[in-house]
This record gives sequence, C-alpha cells and structure tokens, in this order.
Amino acid sequence: MSPEARKAGVAFEAGRVPEPDQIRALLRDHKVIQQDIINRSFIALFIFTVTAALGAFGVGAILLRRVGGGLNDVAAAARAVAEGRLDARATSVRFASIEEDQLTQDFNAMAESLEHAERELKESTAAIAHELRTPLTVLSGRLHGIQDGVFAPDARQIDSLIHQVDALTGLVDDLRTISLVNSNQLVLEVATIDLADEVRPTIEAMRPDLEAAGLTVICNLAHAPMLGDAARLRQALVAVLSNAIRYAPDSGPLEVETSFHDGSVVLRVLDRGPGLSEAAAARAFERFWRAEMSRARVSGGSGLGLSVVRAIAVAHHGQATLRPRAGGGAVFEMVLPPVQPLRDVA
Repeated sequence: MSPEARKAGVAFEAGRVPEPDQIRALLRDHKVIQQDIINRSFIALFIFTVTAALGAFGVGAILLRRVGGGLNDVAAAARAVAEGRLDARATSVRFASIEEDQLTQDFNAMAESLEHAERELKESTAAIAHELRTPLTVLSGRLHGIQDGVFAPDARQIDSLIHQVDALTGLVDDLRTISLVNSNQLVLEVATIDLADEVRPTIEAMRPDLEAAGLTVICNLAHAPMLGDAARLRQALVAVLSNAIRYAPDSGPLEVETSFHDGSVVLRVLDRGPGLSEAAAARAFERFWRAEMSRARVSGGSGLGLSVVRAIAVAHHGQATLRPRAGGGAVFEMVLPPVQPLRDVA
C-alpha cells in the first residue's frame, strides 16, 4: 500500500476526511489488491483443475485396466485354445462388468465342450481301433492259414469268416447310425405304426436266444400308436434284448411292456439281473462303454448297442434311460412322442 493510501486509512480511523489525493491513492491501491486476489484465485482454480484432471485420468486408467482385464484374459485364453491347449480357461477379475463375467463363463463353457469333444474323439478312435483289431486279426489269420494249407476251406471255416465279417459290418453300421444322428442326417422311413405290433414279432424272433440265456419273456403289450420308423425301432429293441442276454443271463423273468401314457408312447424292458449302480446307469449310453470294462469283446459286446438305441430315440425326438430296478435288476425305458414331426434330414 502506498504512503498516501496509508495516510487516508489513518485519517478514516481518526474520524477525519482524507485529502482528495489520499482518497484517490486508496482507491487505486484497492483496485490493485482486488486484481491480485482475482489473479491468485484463477491460479488456484487452474492448479485445482489440472490436479483433478490428472487424478481422474489416473483413476480412470486404473479402473479401465481392471474393467478390461476380463477381456484380456478371454483373449489370452482364446489364443491358447487356438494353439491347441484346450485346457486353457479365462479367469474372472474384480470390477468386471456383468457382460464381461458372462463372456468369461460362456468362453469357459465352450472351451470345456471342446476339451470334452477332443477327449471323446481320442477315446472313440482308440476304441474303434481296438474293436476292429479282433475280427480283422481273426480274418487275417484264418485266410493266411487257408492260403498256407493249415486250414481246410470247408463250411466251418467259411462260417467262421462270415461271422467275423458280420461283426465288422454290424460295428460299421452302428457307427454310421450314431454319426448320422449326431449330424442330423439320419433318414427315417416314417409311418403310422403301433409299437406293440413291432415289438411282438421281434420278441418272437429272439425268443430262442432269450430262453437259451435263461430268460423267460413276459409281454404286456398295450396299444401304442405313433409316427416312427418301424425298422429302426425294431433295431433298438434287438439291441436292448441283446444287452439283457449279455448282462442278465439266467435271471428269470424278462418283462417287455408297451403303453400310451400321458401323451407319450413308452417301451419298457425290465430284468432281474445283477443290476447296475447309478453311476454305471449314467454312463450306459456312452459309446464303447461296458458295464465291466475288463470283459473281453466276445462277452462284453462292442459297447455301441445302447448308444445306437439312444441315437434312434433322439432321432424320433424321444429319450432313452436306464436305471436300477427296485429289488435287483435294471429298467430300460424309451419314451417317444406319438405324433410330433420327426427328424428326417437328407
């Protein structure tokens, strides 16, 4: 503050009126002080704005890194899967959005399905090679034996060779049926049928084999009209009855039922064999799985029978189940829609 302005201040404090020059000096200094305050305010506001902007940028960068972390994890896992590491999974991160969490879950589910499919393909390939090896080895050995004169080309040898060829043909047909269903290309010869009328002759044709295995067939065949492929459904029943011969011999009564219940056609086969656990029942329809994996192929079958049954049921938009039976044994059940349009893709 200038001397003249200070004198004006002293005069005001003393109750006197300052000189005009002193008042002008006081007003001039007041404007200077006021402008200085405004300038300092602008500087403080600028510093605060810059600091706040930098802080917001830093916090935003941190949050963006955390929020985008889920996408980075999914991208990294996707690259790993593309390189063949199907066990790679994306991990959930903190502060991820709902969409990122859902994307992570969907990606992991897809990767798990791919891993399961690859494992199943490897197991199926190994199982197919194993199943083909036995009949091919027998055929090769017998044919070389006939060529070398070790075996006589008589009717018995020819029947044995035909039996091995039939086994190969059956295995290939089963694999083809499953493949066609999985690719939605199984063509069904659909007609209006009564399932009971298809079951009855199938049982009669297999009755000698069933009785030879110590099974007494008890039929309860009620009227069961439906749209379906009669030949495929008979194929499914043959597979189920063959399974009973293989796994429930000498068990006595074998009950076969058809019915129309709650708008569905039902085929049910009940035996009193050794039964199976819940875990075994859950795996019974898997390809190449056997109730006793240590069984030889001759006694254990190819492991495709029930897989074919399920494939035929699925082609009819139905389902097939196998469960333990109260009191011992097993219950096979196929539930089919009676009039729903069926899968028929060329």
